[in-house]
Amino acid sequence: MRQPAFLCLMTGLVALFLICLPRLSAAQESCAPPNIRTDVRPDPAGVATDVSVGALVVDLRGIDDVDQTITLDIALRMRWTDPRLADWAGCRLKLTDVWYPMLLLRNSGRIFMRWPQTVSIEEGGQVTYLQRGAGTFSSYHSLESFPFDTQNIALRFFPLDWSKPKVNVVADPDYSGIASVVNISDWQVLSVSNVVGEQTLQTTGKTHATLDLVLSLKRYSSFYVLKIMLPIALIVSMSWMVFWIDAKEFGTQLGLSATAVLTMIAFIFATTNMLPRLGYFTLLDRYIAVATIFVFAALLQCLATGYFATRGRAQVADRIDVVSRAVFPSAFAGLCTYLFWPMI
Repeated sequence: MRQPAFLCLMTGLVALFLICLPRLSAAQESCAPPNIRTDVRPDPAGVATDVSVGALVVDLRGIDDVDQTITLDIALRMRWTDPRLADWAGCRLKLTDVWYPMLLLRNSGRIFMRWPQTVSIEEGGQVTYLQRGAGTFSSYHSLESFPFDTQNIALRFFPLDWSKPKVNVVADPDYSGIASVVNISDWQVLSVSNVVGEQTLQTTGKTHATLDLVLSLKRYSSFYVLKIMLPIALIVSMSWMVFWIDAKEFGTQLGLSATAVLTMIAFIFATTNMLPRLGYFTLLDRYIAVATIFVFAALLQCLATGYFATRGRAQVADRIDVVSRAVFPSAFAGLCTYLFWPMI
């Protein structure tokens, strides 16, 4: 009883396969690689080919202040129209089977591709290329205002093989921005935008259309304020305590001043690895330099009052201490205000 049922089932499957075989063959034939020149753009004698480009930041992994590099994961979408591919609507083809304006990254670094090198063809020959890549790239940012700095880091894409009269880049407003969660904790992302421009390459002398993926970032400075700036301010304040010690107690004054100087030096060495090593002074470097000078100046003041006290001129030493109680804090506060006023 089971044999006839099995035969009926096999007969039905064979019939279904025979019916679908022509359609499968037609689909494979319609999505066969097109016989077009991939080195010739659409309408080569006409106007420039518009290529819509959009860049989306998938993840922001880190920014290196010393090497001036940024590590991130981005998704790129390119769209253009090629009427020669109108008959391949609905197909997915290899990128090497069609004409495409290969984009290069101006920033030094290597990008690692994650998605297949394919394009999808839509009605009218509209071509869409999606790709996702990650890497570490040069960022070219300035740190004069560190750690209260805001950086505008740009990644520039441009078609090297096609100058602007042949290929025009248009920003894709629907494919821009940044993921809601990124893997970075010491920067606040203010905005991400795609900016279209142009650049003339010195090597070729040709002008190319460009797309800049611009990230506006603000550093979280609370770590440096609490871990470096506040302790330094306390060390400076400790050096001023000698102004309230009788000048006759020269040994006590000298011991406290020397302790403040040594503490400042040890703290600077301990926090060196927290600061970027640059060829110029940052705002934090200037603050540390000013604080160090004030601590050393307090030591010199201690030596001066001790000298007058040991020479029987205790009244002069007392007057110097009274003046120092007001001058040192006021001068330090004024210099700090001058340094950080642009950041307020």
